Amino acid sequence: MRLVALASLLLAVAVSALGNSQQGFNSELSFDEYTEQSLLWAPYRPNCYFGIRPRNVDQSPFMLGIMWFDNSDASGLSRIRHFVEQGDKLQKYGWEVYDPRVGGREVIIDEANNLNLTIYFTKSHNGENWAVRVHGEPLDPERGSAASVVVYFNQNGQDGQSRLKKIVGDDSGKMLFHGVSKELGEYQLTVRDNFGSYYSDPGLPTMEIVPGCDSSKTAHLSMTVPDENVWMARDVFLSILSDSVKQIVEEKGAEAVNPSLFPSTFTIRNLYDFPAGNFHYLQKSFDNSSPEGFEFDIIYNALDTKERITSIGDVANLISGTINHVETKFAELFALEPKGEQYHSFALETLSNLLGGIGYFHGTQLVDRVTIFDDEQFEEVKLQHATEEGPLSLFTSVPSRAFFPRGFYWDEGFHLLQIMEYDFDLAFVICSSWFDLIEADSGWIAREVILGDEARSKVPEEFRVQNPNIANPPTLLLAFSEMLDRAIKNQESSALEFPGPVDDEITAQKQTSQLENNPDLLLKYAERIYPKLLKHYNWFKTSQKGLIEEYEEILEDEGILEKVHQEEAYTWRGRTINHCLPSGMDDYPRPQPPDVAELNVDALAWVGIMTRSMRRIAHVLSLKDDEAEYQKIENNIIENLDLLHWSEEHRCYCDITIDSLGDGRAFVCHEGYISLLPFALKLVPLDSPKLKHILSLMSDPEGIFSEYGLLSLSRRDEYFGTAENYWRGPVWLNINYLCLDALTYYFPAVVSGAAEGLSPEESQAKQLFVSLKESLVNNVFKNWEERGYCYESYDQYTGKGKGIEHFTGWTALVVNIMGNK
Repeated sequence: MRLVALASLLLAVAVSALGNSQQGFNSELSFDEYTEQSLLWAPYRPNCYFGIRPRNVDQSPFMLGIMWFDNSDASGLSRIRHFVEQGDKLQKYGWEVYDPRVGGREVIIDEANNLNLTIYFTKSHNGENWAVRVHGEPLDPERGSAASVVVYFNQNGQDGQSRLKKIVGDDSGKMLFHGVSKELGEYQLTVRDNFGSYYSDPGLPTMEIVPGCDSSKTAHLSMTVPDENVWMARDVFLSILSDSVKQIVEEKGAEAVNPSLFPSTFTIRNLYDFPAGNFHYLQKSFDNSSPEGFEFDIIYNALDTKERITSIGDVANLISGTINHVETKFAELFALEPKGEQYHSFALETLSNLLGGIGYFHGTQLVDRVTIFDDEQFEEVKLQHATEEGPLSLFTSVPSRAFFPRGFYWDEGFHLLQIMEYDFDLAFVICSSWFDLIEADSGWIAREVILGDEARSKVPEEFRVQNPNIANPPTLLLAFSEMLDRAIKNQESSALEFPGPVDDEITAQKQTSQLENNPDLLLKYAERIYPKLLKHYNWFKTSQKGLIEEYEEILEDEGILEKVHQEEAYTWRGRTINHCLPSGMDDYPRPQPPDVAELNVDALAWVGIMTRSMRRIAHVLSLKDDEAEYQKIENNIIENLDLLHWSEEHRCYCDITIDSLGDGRAFVCHEGYISLLPFALKLVPLDSPKLKHILSLMSDPEGIFSEYGLLSLSRRDEYFGTAENYWRGPVWLNINYLCLDALTYYFPAVVSGAAEGLSPEESQAKQLFVSLKESLVNNVFKNWEERGYCYESYDQYTGKGKGIEHFTGWTALVVNIMGNK
């Protein structure tokens, strides 16, 4: 069920929160109406450096993308930019200021193409219309390059009603298009130059090397591209252009290699006399020797709207308002430590790039429902019986636009913990989109949601197929229960009343936290989704259930069989000898060799937090019997963590298996994140004597404490830094964030100013909290300052960012760590 389907449920509780007068949304809009208007348009194609599509428009969406290259160089085509690729080795790319509800500013520094590109996206006050401003400047005006920017757009829809045609075009670069979408209605698209000179050589009588190839003019090609292939715009462009260049060389000979005519040679034309269609290329080749650069606007106006964007001034004013809105709102919501302009820029840019990774995906997914895992086979997981299912839709943020531009189940919960601090309602909309994917019969959600060919094109083939037996840590319920907690606290405080007309920014915050401040809306959704969540909960427990019966004689010999809750023991299905991808911590050391009797402490802990989340949901829905049942299960899990997985010898939580002789329980202890997870998820009782051992584990400079954050694996472990070294030492922000949060839960004094009168454990916890927070912030900031990006993880020896760069998924939690009000 899409969020829009909630309208009938929520009519009676339409919110009277004031609208954001700066952005112009109607102050009387209900939650659904405001959501649909403010989140309809955005750059929802995060795999592209810049790509637009509408949200919740699936049959006839308008699609747009931007590409660029230097066409003054014969090798320029090898440097064409379209999809975000680490191999492009750009000096910088990403959003400096961004909010999907209003827009922002993206900056791209491309040294190989000698281009400093700034792309602005902004919307009309009602959210129906939008504008893109493309501003480019040469990095070095003396290089004599050309900046060839290619804009492509398509009106999808094979219904016979959807169309997009050029109606006006002139030599000034202005073009006007008329479009019709079955879902969006009629609209007008205007592309207009603001300033800049097209590439030409004054020493030549003409730049037109053959008809249609003239770099001194905007080139336009209209054709038909099947909807499912629009994402291949770069490949289609290169194919047509390569054929054109080949023909020019054959026809013109030496003249074709005149460097002054290269930009014309590398200009697209209608080589094959394609009839006009709904797909359009516009290619603008600017002379990149002027320090002032160039600029042009792309403006979309729905024809039935009252508020149109018509002039250069309109676009400029909207951009100014957009940037001011985001910067002011951010400053109001986050009280950053340390302070300073650079830290502020770092935090705002990091959050903006998390928000800039939000995408809307629609299409089929590949599912293998045939393969059943052999509990005796751990060599390799092969999913060879894939079928296409769907189509489905998903509104989600992504871990990294360059490498992971798709939905990841366990990442998304961490993303939402950050997003809800800036825009509570946006986090809810994303969370509900994920819950819509819960299968009605089985309760399954795929661990990676890869919808359609565009998304699949960025995924190695071996990871494209999903299987209903493979799970991932259920962080989405962690985030959703946090949302409910916050909303209910507001309700119980009885202190919330909407004021009269006040400051624009306070108003803006109310408009994006309607659910937090009006729990009735959130509770109605929770009531509607509860049956699905229950199925999901039961699917998780059933699919990952461990074989505790293998331990019956052993536990009886140990005298604890009667104490152990045999129904609460879990293992990760789908692990192999070297990897446990379902756990999220792929290469973290596990029992060797794998065995059918293996029980994983983190699997049990995640079921514990899932149960706690379900208990909280049942509580707010007044489902007393369900709440009591969840409380019982939660208590049993907490007891089992100690009974089954706590090793007195190692003084930490461990996986277990049956020893090689088959007559005893073997603790497989690898001090690190797995050992900490029961603490990080707040499943250790507040009065537990084990807390002091966990504190010691986290504080040990010879173990997992480092000047860069908590290491994923202890330095003393035999696997530390070995093989792939993915989760075997490097610092990861998501688990560090959970540990910091848990420290404030178990030891509230860590965030108080008092330093006297603390117990030894409180003093140790306070020292750990302060030093850990400082280490994490300083190191992530240092990498950003020196290299321009956040990273997937950070090296255990040097603190240098490693893995995927521009990883502003859960690494963006550093902004929460720096402080929110």
